[in-house]
Amino acid sequence: MRRQIYTSTLALAVLFISACGGGSSSTDGSGSGITVSVPGAPSGVIASAGNAATNVSFSAPSSNGGATISSYTASCVSGASAAFSTSGSASPLTVSGLTNGLAYTCTVLATNSAGNSAASASATVTPSAPTSGTSVSYSTPAPFVNAVQASYSPVSLTPTSALSNRGRYLLSDTSTGGSDANFLTIVDPYSATAGYGASAEKISSNNATYQNFLAKLVQLVVQSDGFYRLDSHLHPNNSIDARSADAYQLKFRNNFGKVSTRYGYVSFSYDSSTKKLQAKKRYLYDLAIASSTGTASYTLDSAFAASDYYVKLSGTTFSLVADAANASSLYFFNSPLDLGIPTFMNPKSVGFVTNAAAPFKINDRAATLLSSITSSVNATYQNQISAPGTDATTKTHADAMLASIKTAVEASGESLRYSTALYAAFRDGALRTKLVSDAIADGTPGQNMVPYVYFTNEKDTAGKYHPFMILVSYGNQSSPNGLKDIPRPPGDGLTTSYETQAVTRFSNLEAYITAIPMKDYGRVNVVADNTLTRSLWSDVSGTVNGRSVSKDVYSYADTADNGLLIDGSVMFPIFNNMLMPSHLLGELSASGCHVGRGGGGPHCHADGYQSGYALALYNDSDYLNKTHPPLIGFGYDGIALFGIYRSTDTAMLGKGTALDNFGAHDHDGIGYHYHAHSVPDYQPDASADTSSKSTMHVLMKGAYIGKTASIPFFRQNSSFNNNKYLGGTVAP
Repeated sequence: MRRQIYTSTLALAVLFISACGGGSSSTDGSGSGITVSVPGAPSGVIASAGNAATNVSFSAPSSNGGATISSYTASCVSGASAAFSTSGSASPLTVSGLTNGLAYTCTVLATNSAGNSAASASATVTPSAPTSGTSVSYSTPAPFVNAVQASYSPVSLTPTSALSNRGRYLLSDTSTGGSDANFLTIVDPYSATAGYGASAEKISSNNATYQNFLAKLVQLVVQSDGFYRLDSHLHPNNSIDARSADAYQLKFRNNFGKVSTRYGYVSFSYDSSTKKLQAKKRYLYDLAIASSTGTASYTLDSAFAASDYYVKLSGTTFSLVADAANASSLYFFNSPLDLGIPTFMNPKSVGFVTNAAAPFKINDRAATLLSSITSSVNATYQNQISAPGTDATTKTHADAMLASIKTAVEASGESLRYSTALYAAFRDGALRTKLVSDAIADGTPGQNMVPYVYFTNEKDTAGKYHPFMILVSYGNQSSPNGLKDIPRPPGDGLTTSYETQAVTRFSNLEAYITAIPMKDYGRVNVVADNTLTRSLWSDVSGTVNGRSVSKDVYSYADTADNGLLIDGSVMFPIFNNMLMPSHLLGELSASGCHVGRGGGGPHCHADGYQSGYALALYNDSDYLNKTHPPLIGFGYDGIALFGIYRSTDTAMLGKGTALDNFGAHDHDGIGYHYHAHSVPDYQPDASADTSSKSTMHVLMKGAYIGKTASIPFFRQNSSFNNNKYLGGTVAP
């Protein structure tokens, strides 16, 4: 268990720049001599039935009319009644407020500076409510590997007028970014030594997915020499490199991870007049490993003979050439997706600090996890872990074990907290999580982030059963973790002043074996009914900055992790150890996570869900045709955590049942459970500064409401050798 440490004073911002960059741009072509007309009509409209809603997907029109398409509007009408409409920047759009059982006709139109297009061809749909009296159908978020395969085609590409440090862009060989444009793309196959290829690819109707688009995004980072390093967005450990051994062909090389081959990266200048990208210097990445600490450093490649060479595109290959006349004109376009830190994760607009990045940690726990787990689990539970990840055989045995656990516990006069269907759904969802982004220092794309989930049911000395769901995980999300974007990450704590500390922008695989209690141990009446050896409140003796702080659901919480998300990432309380919400200090990524002092894997303090966004832990698509928000995690007290209720989820089960002070409720026979939710205009007790008031986006507030006193080994260090509830063979 790692304790999270923070300083209480904000550092002065050194750079006031956008995390997404892009600068200003023209949206209508005025002054360019281009005649602007309304765009063509969208095509390929499909309307999918939901509960009092429909998801309307479509393809962008073949013509934007000579100007950027600013929005799309989906409208659905039944008979002569008024139409229900919603607008947004991309497909799909969710139209809500519909009446279940009525047939609707839906169309989409596009809008640019000249006006609205004609309506698209129509699609029909009939929304429907869950069958009366049915119980909730437990669902989990689509894994990121599936989410990025969803259809996505940028509605418009805007040329950038000025490059910005740390901005994200697409780099094309045309000035329009149209259907004939080629874009610099990071491409598979992945190689642990050679990295990834860099190729020219189009965005076309047969490959218009989030994956295809994200692979084309690069982030420009200003170096100490004043020039740009080009990092991949999808695989942010990798930067553009070129060397003589490859005929100066551009490739993406690993510059922030555990590598065995010494490559590096090239810094570039860009002439906005000639549109030429010019190589300047090459830096060699050197990974030294000492005392299990990876220290990344860079040295100037004095042998680099392609300084002042230019980038040329030939076919699908980018390479460096000496002659400017032989180079290609290349154009930067702003990212149509805002992938920086959202305002609600940095409401005080904390500036991006320029502290050096702390070295990532390398440990052998993750490396030995898979090899040791199968030999540690006893024969009773072995058949649930005969293969990592999703597997039909292990699922059969896990489902059978769940059924036997239910029978045994109920026969003894006790009960499980939830239906076995809920535990089975969580297990299946967790096992589907695979690493998509090369953003972990020692991770391998494609690996299972939660390789094993199994169920145990052992008796204590009094003959009582204590069933557990055991999860073996690496403690990292599968998507780009966004650690490089955090305005003010936690420092390494090696000096007393934050300004002199290195900050945590990299992560590595962790090794977690987490036991989630399944039996219903009851709930406390007040938070202090649970006894915690260490809590945020006791850490400060109930006083911060001379202000007394009461024991409440925020302050009376573990000093470290208090739950587990379905992708294997750990949750922390929403407060830091100064009893302030972490997001107020600009410490969190877009997904609400960061790496704390000492390095390791990310942990999450806040909920990163964004309406209209499709690349978070859970998204709008995870609600379609569902009776209840998705199951996304568990507190260590055994209380399940579901996604937020959106304002449009009026027909979802439990929507009308208010959440209590813990952010939980009970309805429809599910059992008492948490929901991610927002707490508007919250003023922390620890601060008299009214500017500290903000909306908190909560996963789990902090304190445990499930009774913990009777849970064996609760928050205690244990192993397979002494804790039989993990399923190990414990010597008598």
